[in-house]
Amino acid sequence: MKRAEGQIEIRLPERRRQPETVVAHLGPTNSGKTHDAIAFLAEQGRGVYAGPLRMLAQEAHRRLAGLLGEEHVGLITGEERINEHAPVLCCTVEMAPGSGEVLVLDEVQWADDEERGAAWTELLLAGEYRHIRLLGALDALPLVRRAFADAVLRVHKRKLPLEFVGARQLRSLTPGSVVVAFSRKAVLALAGEINRLRPDRVAVLYGAMPLASRREEIDRFLAGSAEVCVATDVLGHGVNLPCETLLFAETTKFDGVERRPLLPWELAQIAGRAGRFGLVERGHVGVLVGLPWANADPDIVESALQPHVELPEGHRGYRIVDEARIGPRLGDLGVDDARDLDAALGAWHRVATREWAHESWLAVESLQPLRGRLAVVQRHLRERGRSLGLEDTWRLANAPIDPDGAELLGVLALALSGDRAQRPLLQFLLDTSRLRDARLEEAEEAGRVAAILRWFALQYPGVGGVTIERAAELERAAAERVVRRLAVEVRDGRIGRCRSCGRSCPPWFPLCDQCARTGRR
Repeated sequence: MKRAEGQIEIRLPERRRQPETVVAHLGPTNSGKTHDAIAFLAEQGRGVYAGPLRMLAQEAHRRLAGLLGEEHVGLITGEERINEHAPVLCCTVEMAPGSGEVLVLDEVQWADDEERGAAWTELLLAGEYRHIRLLGALDALPLVRRAFADAVLRVHKRKLPLEFVGARQLRSLTPGSVVVAFSRKAVLALAGEINRLRPDRVAVLYGAMPLASRREEIDRFLAGSAEVCVATDVLGHGVNLPCETLLFAETTKFDGVERRPLLPWELAQIAGRAGRFGLVERGHVGVLVGLPWANADPDIVESALQPHVELPEGHRGYRIVDEARIGPRLGDLGVDDARDLDAALGAWHRVATREWAHESWLAVESLQPLRGRLAVVQRHLRERGRSLGLEDTWRLANAPIDPDGAELLGVLALALSGDRAQRPLLQFLLDTSRLRDARLEEAEEAGRVAAILRWFALQYPGVGGVTIERAAELERAAAERVVRRLAVEVRDGRIGRCRSCGRSCPPWFPLCDQCARTGRR
């Protein structure tokens, strides 16, 4: 352990040249901050938009291409590269270049994210751009002042006020309404109930959907062919879906550890989608009632519509974001052999925690996801008697893959090591014909697999027979299948209905309380 710690080099990111201007556009959802920063980027004609999600990067790409022309705007994410040498680039934060003319860094409060925050910190401390524009919630003002004490602050107010409208019944939903729940099953159950009242006029959004199917559902709602949208908190993470009325069906969520009440800033981020500027005078926010399992707390929703936390310079927000995360770079670890990576990561975490204990605004990023992916890669290689070099192992361990996709990462590691036995499995996964009769869950899984294979194909073209063209075709086919199966599931309306008597019941149970007590099946 001491030997590993002795090899560690702790280096904070730093820039050689200071930016000429730094402007922080801070404010709530639907306040115009992104519009102003994108307009500045378009006016300058050279630079980078960097956001936390592929969907946000795609949205910025569409907006900038509309302003400048497609030939002048590129898109770079972990899964795609379009016109990557264009003068204006739209990226996910991890893919953003380290220097340029203009940097528009979106959702700056993500610097405090314990798993991905280091990518924001890298740009905040070391991004060498002439002009930097920071976007985010006003909650991030303390963080902005830590990184750039003299940044110009532009506080944006909502274009439309939010009004709490109390409880609304299913039957009273009006066109342009969004209903929010916090699990896939709850969303599908709500969509089925609303579809009984508005046949084929319901759109659905949740995180497991491929991006293209999300876009199709969003377009249906914005065009009016779907009158109501039922969504998870994906609304608070990169989905631009202005609506007239937003109703919470739930105010608790499972966060991976426990089911807990939503925090005020989480509620406010979602509620901020209410209001269509130019169409209505204010956004309406309330709770949905009338279903036995939909039990949103109206008091915490109403309370969350007003910020209540004191911030510097006389402002108010929902929480204080004053830390940024730091993560390891391969060169910090002092290793030459991939087999030493895990021990080196543990040593880096211990040394970094000690080294930066005095830096009140820097915190060490969680290494658990990275070490988990590394363990899967090394286990698969070890079981097959294979090995990879240091840089390839590091790249795979840093792949943008959730824990659900970790086993596929092991298969890709074996393919990269030259294990031809993995090729038939990869060819099966790429075969779009397997989706012809796929259930909704199978199509969603194919979409997740496609995104991973797209990333791999960009890193290692052709390895294991994985190409960007075939991975993109799989993603397209998965998205189409998800849209078709969603329509069937919503029309069918069985989720959230007792399979014995047909009455409404919590969607996570197959039977209502009465049938469960009487032993019916």
